[in-house]
Amino acid sequence: MKVWMDIMRDVEQLVQDYPRFYDAWEAGGVDGLVIGPLEFGAAKLLPGIRWEAGANPSATFDPDPAIYARMGVTAPPPARPEPELRAGLERALTAAKDRGWSVYIFQASAGAGPGGSGPTLTDPQSRAAIIARMVDTLAHYPMVDGAIMDGPEWGYEIAPHHQNHRSYIFDDLPPAVAPKCAQLGYAYEALVAAKDRLFAKLHSLDSAQIGLHRAGGLLGGYHLLGADPDLMAWFSFRVDSLVDFFAGVRAGVAAELGRPIHLGVGPRSAAFAPLCGYDFSRLATFMELLLPKHYFFHRGFDDMVGTVYRYVETLCAWNPGLNDVDALAVVQLLFGLTLPGVTSRSGVEEALTPDFFQKIVTQETRRALAAVDDPQRIVPWVDAGRNPHDGDPVPPGQLRQLLQAAQQAGLQRFLYHHHGNLTPGEWAVISELCGTPWNPLDSDYRPLDMMVL
Repeated sequence: MKVWMDIMRDVEQLVQDYPRFYDAWEAGGVDGLVIGPLEFGAAKLLPGIRWEAGANPSATFDPDPAIYARMGVTAPPPARPEPELRAGLERALTAAKDRGWSVYIFQASAGAGPGGSGPTLTDPQSRAAIIARMVDTLAHYPMVDGAIMDGPEWGYEIAPHHQNHRSYIFDDLPPAVAPKCAQLGYAYEALVAAKDRLFAKLHSLDSAQIGLHRAGGLLGGYHLLGADPDLMAWFSFRVDSLVDFFAGVRAGVAAELGRPIHLGVGPRSAAFAPLCGYDFSRLATFMELLLPKHYFFHRGFDDMVGTVYRYVETLCAWNPGLNDVDALAVVQLLFGLTLPGVTSRSGVEEALTPDFFQKIVTQETRRALAAVDDPQRIVPWVDAGRNPHDGDPVPPGQLRQLLQAAQQAGLQRFLYHHHGNLTPGEWAVISELCGTPWNPLDSDYRPLDMMVL
């Protein structure tokens, strides 16, 4: 198994020290680099070995106004002059390619000019602005292989307080979505009504209904949620609109860029992906890479165990007669997820057992691999360490179990998120599994271990 290294926030540090980083990473099994958003000044180091967001980040290159004019969108302003850093970044990217590594820009659309007012997934002006910025970025860095996109996606959380509605599913049908519904053959008002019925249904569950349907699979889940065909239409619209968006981005970049390019997208883990709108099989027909989130920690965001917990917590709060076992059964019906040995919210705190890694990580890895013709096209994001996505710590021993289970399921490569958070313990595990084990006694490399999102 091999690993790609993700570089975020502190692009300057890579520019200043990339030969030392590259030597150590290559020895440890790194054969690819994902870097971005491409901004200088995006983070600053604070006492206590922690970064925070920079006050005035600036793009690493100046925009080409002609690209934006052709796309009918507004170009972003010129970037802050940083001639030495700009030249250093180009040297760092070229040096990675000279080693034979894959090199991708993460969020190549970062810094795009204004789009429209509706949700990005359904707004044509927003899509045009994203395409224009991606073309501009990729044209400026011809040495890179392509770009990795992380969203947009539809929401997946029912907990209204989570991340200030960052991914709240019941906010997903504002009036601006109506034209896209019509374009794709859906009745907007019917979808809104179904969404409202789902909200009401999730507030009126009882143990008897759940007991009747809990072992009923797809049809049991369908009837538990009211046997509502318009609800299924809403779920289908989420997939159709997301596939339409990314297919449009793929086509737009290919038409404007003038050179072959590889694109990838980072869906949630296979269990949650369809709710967010991701159909792995359909996306794999035009995306070179899929990077599902192998984020199995608790709390934080984009996390599997934490999402299960929040569903159980919310369903029990909405339905005082339910117990944790009932709510966990609803989660199993919706997502096909049964956390081994977990029968209550308190049990979720200890979900990351050896059985979890063998069963759940294996299941999620195999589901992703089943969507592609070549396992090299699945490169899951992996986040662990002290503070993964603001979540609970995942120590090196659990990272080892995660990676070993994924490898045994057929995974050949993963993307570590990200080098600023990499701990010595994690690097010891990764280098042992992917390359030459790191020995801090004879190496001048130390993982940064900075605790930064």
